[in-house]
Amino acid sequence: MSDDKKFKVRNYIDSAQLKADSAINKLDLSSAMMDQASRLVEYGELHAKAARQVDDVEIILENTIAAVARRLRDEAAASGEKVTEVKLDQAVTRHPKVITAKKALNEAKQIEAVAKIAVEAFKHRRDMLVQLGAYERKEMEGEIAVRVRESREQRLESSKDAVLAIRRAAAESQQ
Repeated sequence: MSDDKKFKVRNYIDSAQLKADSAINKLDLSSAMMDQASRLVEYGELHAKAARQVDDVEIILENTIAAVARRLRDEAAASGEKVTEVKLDQAVTRHPKVITAKKALNEAKQIEAVAKIAVEAFKHRRDMLVQLGAYERKEMEGEIAVRVRESREQRLESSKDAVLAIRRAAAESQQ
């Protein structure tokens, strides 16, 4: 990593957008079910990008450590100073470029963890949609059963009324 070139860690997940995307409107389950797969794919892709970013920052960290170690060895050799591996490792660990690269790696790992949680959230959302759909179907079946029962009762009452009317008419005609 050169002095003038710094790696910028990118945050792939907008927390507010994730909250909005993962919310379920119980009044519009059909739309939620239809866009579930595409949202899972979208956030899965963001997770993959975040994981790749972690790998990229790990490579940058390794290269930074190697470059700093080489520079410190060369500086020590130029000044005639004898450097032990332990002393060199300590100097490399405390070097500002290495610390910056380690912080970038930590940030990239945090972003990847959030992206992984986002994917898990959409898996849970899918399960919840399935349960809400099943509940809604049961509720509709119950409403249909009630309507069928009410319809049967109305027909039975109509039939009773018709039979009574016929009997009354027959009784009146016999009198």
